Amino acid sequence: MNDDEIGFARRAIEEARKSKSEDHRVHPLVGVVVVKDGVVMDSGYRGERGDGDHAEYTVLEEKLRDQAVAGATVYTTLEPCTTRNHPKMPCAERLVERKVGRVVIGMLDPNPAIRGNGQRRLREANIVTDFFLPDLMSEVEELNREFTRAQRRQQEGRSADRQFIEAHLGRPLDEWYRAINIVYWNRNFYRDASAILAHLAEVIGGLSCVASGKKKSGVDPEGYVAKALAWWMTLCGKAGVKSVEDMIWDKFPARCPYCQEEKHDPDECLQRKAAHLGPVWEVLAELGKNRDRPKRLGDWQVMFSRIYPAQQTESLGATFARLTEELGELAEAVRVFSAEPGYFLSEAADVFAWLMHVQNVIDSNKATPKKDRGRGLEVSVCRAYPDCCTDCGKKVCSCPPILASTIGRIAHEVPSGRGSFGETGRFFTPDKASRFFGYTAE
Repeated sequence: MNDDEIGFARRAIEEARKSKSEDHRVHPLVGVVVVKDGVVMDSGYRGERGDGDHAEYTVLEEKLRDQAVAGATVYTTLEPCTTRNHPKMPCAERLVERKVGRVVIGMLDPNPAIRGNGQRRLREANIVTDFFLPDLMSEVEELNREFTRAQRRQQEGRSADRQFIEAHLGRPLDEWYRAINIVYWNRNFYRDASAILAHLAEVIGGLSCVASGKKKSGVDPEGYVAKALAWWMTLCGKAGVKSVEDMIWDKFPARCPYCQEEKHDPDECLQRKAAHLGPVWEVLAELGKNRDRPKRLGDWQVMFSRIYPAQQTESLGATFARLTEELGELAEAVRVFSAEPGYFLSEAADVFAWLMHVQNVIDSNKATPKKDRGRGLEVSVCRAYPDCCTDCGKKVCSCPPILASTIGRIAHEVPSGRGSFGETGRFFTPDKASRFFGYTAE
């Protein structure tokens, strides 16, 4: 690098020092300088225009939107990113699109999902890539030491140790809702609600082991309540529910929504349902006013144990049958969501109520003392969802859509030589299926 280039790199570092974070998380400090024919066209930094905009976006799309930057050299303190949440465009793609001629990088991204990929994408597009001088690179790395540490911690994830469990036993239900969706939101972004519902149905199918008494190697049936809750929260997140606490309280304000009693009256409920009378939402709203509602997950379980007391002699089979009935109604709510989203609120609350009842029956059958009700469920959720994905170990899941372990588990159920679209397979290719099932006028 000549003296002019060193000056451009230093200017990018000074821009990086101005970076602004949009939230409490640690973000990189990034500065960008665009130079053409030895003249600085413009410069910028991350968050300059607010909302966490990347530096490349700020300079190329905000400041130089109507200027030709083809062939320019871009000095950036951080390797351009290759992945952004839809609909945002990765910075590497933006540089390719604007046809810059050269990119000089201050440091590689410490995120393993990006590290090296940004430079590789630029090279594939025939954009020349270089790096700052070693002393300048060290300066950039020192500037971003907190971001590098945060990335390392994220890669290491967190185990559900005793300290984590004790610290999160009192976590409110809405905080669990947000925490679980933070981990899996990116992974589920391109899945529709029907696909997430299918996974919830799969998990509740595993929960049936509690009712049937069937034993599966390496499977803790009771742990499926926590897993079912997590997929229920994921589905609610996909539907865009603002607060699952509000949603549940709307229908269950510490009372049965049909008989409106603090302890469910079966006869009254049967009469109302026989008359096709549903919840009176205005009355339930009044009943819910000026009452303390549960906060922590275990307290919600206790609330439902008061409304619908579980008996030690109660059959889990009948309870599971009701849960699957409610799951079917939730499926209908997902199917008609575009026409009537409000129906989802009622049916999602019902599925939660029955999951709580399953846990209450389990605790009752185990003779769990009343003072300990709710704790077992909270411990199970903490162990299964310690604010990171337990499969990849990252705080934002980066697992493939279908785990290799899942394929391995079901492999022995696949008929030999039949699970294909070939001549010996049992499946049509899409074009053949279209001809076979399609209507052809004669």
